[in-house]
Amino acid sequence: MQSKAKISLDGCISHADFEPGKSMGSASVNLSDELIDHWVTLFPSDRACLPAMPQGMTSVLVMRAYMEILSPRPPGNVHAGQSFRMQGTVNVGDHVTTEIVCEKKWQKNGRNWVELATTSRDGAGNTVFTGAMTMIWAV
Repeated sequence: MQSKAKISLDGCISHADFEPGKSMGSASVNLSDELIDHWVTLFPSDRACLPAMPQGMTSVLVMRAYMEILSPRPPGNVHAGQSFRMQGTVNVGDHVTTEIVCEKKWQKNGRNWVELATTSRDGAGNTVFTGAMTMIWAV
């Protein structure tokens, strides 16, 4: 009989840690040739966009920031929705910094919900895209 590993929630970000209006932090990603190469391997037609970043890659940059900033996360979170609004151009080699802010949190049907706002800026500080993520937070 196999035993199940006990999952520790010690140190995990909980629903109580989110406060509306509070910045959860920021993280940066360099839009490197390597990152672009991985993307166009999956989506070859997006090579035509270069040197501008294909718009579909917006989620890659934001999710990398999310994973760095909101860590450790409890197991069982559900990514319930995401949207973006493009406001500028990102090119290969650009450095993009994404800030995540808790917009609101609530409980519904016994589940913890969180809405996060994201703002991504280029190296000069110009906003290049904004977004919203809705999560069901496990604990």
